[in-house]
Amino acid sequence: MYYASDIEVFFLAHNRAEFLREALDCYLKQTVQGARLVILANAPTPAVLQVTQDYASKGIETIVLPPFSNVYQGIEYCQETASRPITVIAHDDDLIHPAYLETLLACYNQIPHLNIALSTMGDWNKQPFSAKYNRKLFLLDQSQFSAYIFIGKSFTFSSCSYKTAAFKQAPKPDFACYGKVSDVPFMLGVCHDGKAAVLQFSFVKYRIHAGQDSRTFANGPTARQWIALDLCHKKMMSHGNKKTQWAYLCNAYHRLRIGWRDWCLCEHGKMTFGQYLNLARKMGALSLQRHLLGFLLRGRLRQALLNALCPFTKIN
Repeated sequence: MYYASDIEVFFLAHNRAEFLREALDCYLKQTVQGARLVILANAPTPAVLQVTQDYASKGIETIVLPPFSNVYQGIEYCQETASRPITVIAHDDDLIHPAYLETLLACYNQIPHLNIALSTMGDWNKQPFSAKYNRKLFLLDQSQFSAYIFIGKSFTFSSCSYKTAAFKQAPKPDFACYGKVSDVPFMLGVCHDGKAAVLQFSFVKYRIHAGQDSRTFANGPTARQWIALDLCHKKMMSHGNKKTQWAYLCNAYHRLRIGWRDWCLCEHGKMTFGQYLNLARKMGALSLQRHLLGFLLRGRLRQALLNALCPFTKIN
């Protein structure tokens, strides 16, 4: 049986002091109390250091770290130092529902072999959180979890929780290969031979703001990094049943097209879309079969087929 005292929450913080205050307050107002809350201050600004001083009296610890260039280096530090059975990696710019930790505990206590539990992504602008919530979730193995993400279902990496034993054993985030989209391969690696629970109520509200790295595409992902992400899905989904394998085939071209349109903007002045597709063919992420399926399957037809191929089981 897991209790709130078995949870360790790490906040990755650098220069967003006011956002950090709101994130800390969310965890201080949880319906269950006793989790260890730790700010990992990455070369903190004076304003962030002031927050750490203000919240020390509320039981929140601070570890000041040397500068690291991306969030995944902070996650590596958490892998090395996490000391309680459940680890949560919290971003400093999100809002969290008051019953989130309580719900995570219910998941880990009731579901055998659960390695990872996370929330769908909520709309920041719809405040406050509803008093009514539910614990409906999709329970997925690694190949199903990959398929869930690959076909475009909602999830959020921020404030994702991990069984610490699996978290520590997972491969470190491979930033050299995946760049800023290393979150998905890392989560799939933690899932490994266990299960992932994706809560369908949005317990996490993801803030959109000007200083947000995921809204800046000058630093990637590059074409190779996005294609590498699709190859990760190809590998994971091939380990599943025929339906997940077909889901990859049917959605491969669409994913590549969305990646070029919405993510690989840093490459648009360096290569054409055709050259990008040729690179995908050379790397093994696109074949003639997948290309043709992409032309034939569009819009509602493609989505209906993917839903039929991936009928994830919802648990109340």
